[in-house]
Amino acid sequence: MSKKVKAIVFTNPGEIELNTFDLPPCGPDEIVCETIYSFVSPGTELRVLSGVKESKGKFPFIPGYSWVGRVVEVGRDLKGWELGDLVTGGASIPISGVGSLWGGQASYHRVSGYDGSVLKLPAGSDPWDYITVEVASIAWRGVTCAYPAPGETAVVIGQGLIGALSARWLIQHGARVIVTDIVEARLERARQWGVAAAVEGGLSDTRERILNFCPRGADIVIEASSSVSGAQLAGSLLRQPAPRVMNTSYPVTAMHSNAHFWPRLVFLATYSQTLQMGPDGLSGTEGAVVLKPLDRTVDDRLAVIELIRRGALPAGDILTKPTPVDKAQSIYLQLRDHPDQYSAVAFEW
Repeated sequence: MSKKVKAIVFTNPGEIELNTFDLPPCGPDEIVCETIYSFVSPGTELRVLSGVKESKGKFPFIPGYSWVGRVVEVGRDLKGWELGDLVTGGASIPISGVGSLWGGQASYHRVSGYDGSVLKLPAGSDPWDYITVEVASIAWRGVTCAYPAPGETAVVIGQGLIGALSARWLIQHGARVIVTDIVEARLERARQWGVAAAVEGGLSDTRERILNFCPRGADIVIEASSSVSGAQLAGSLLRQPAPRVMNTSYPVTAMHSNAHFWPRLVFLATYSQTLQMGPDGLSGTEGAVVLKPLDRTVDDRLAVIELIRRGALPAGDILTKPTPVDKAQSIYLQLRDHPDQYSAVAFEW
């Protein structure tokens, strides 16, 4: 007898329902997991809810790529999995009768047991502690692609969830971090997390205010605002050449020497408008490494699981309690309409 799956469904742009479907039987190399909590990635999920880019022509679909659950069924050919194992997961095998972008906001998930779709959490852990793994891994990948070194100056543009977590990981790497955003509550969170400076965005002199804290520019700039203005600002904040380049002492290690010679610009955002930037947009720097990381990898996710286990990202720093999934419709609308009040949500299933 198949399980009934409750799922959040985006039925049309701006429209959210909670529907029920049949979950097909577990395949021989699959796992069925019961969701305990699912975490909302506001930027991604609100973007697809609006009907742009990925979601065009795909309504209705189940959104979401971040959930924590327990294994309730193991395919007959799988080894090494046990009923009750706690896992973090992302995309799921689509459910018949509804689309998937990416199927995470559901009460049950069928996933492959071989491809890293789900990763085990430490035995005996509290699943609530790991609700941020999938989203935090995206920020982790963006930060580590830039090879930050202790003492370097980094600017993060945008303090939505990905930008905030990027600042958090840069601090973990020992960087001196400056952030900017147009929402004061987000800047206050960054101050509480220990950034060197939090600068109000959207002003005519925002660039100059940031450069007051790094007069020659930043070694690393992470653009996480998803705005064209943010991207333009990012290119203008890169480190300028030293007055005597040949005599400048750069922080060099065998592993990181190439990355440290040039300032690094990381685009850790998705844009609804076409973004074009030529060399003239890089503000007089003698050169730069420009990065657009792809999605998180299994290694990124494993790294974040371990960092959380060590206490580097307490769930309470992001969110104090879950929200019943029956309130999903109102919660998504609040995230969309009041970003100054709501920055993170986890549903309890």
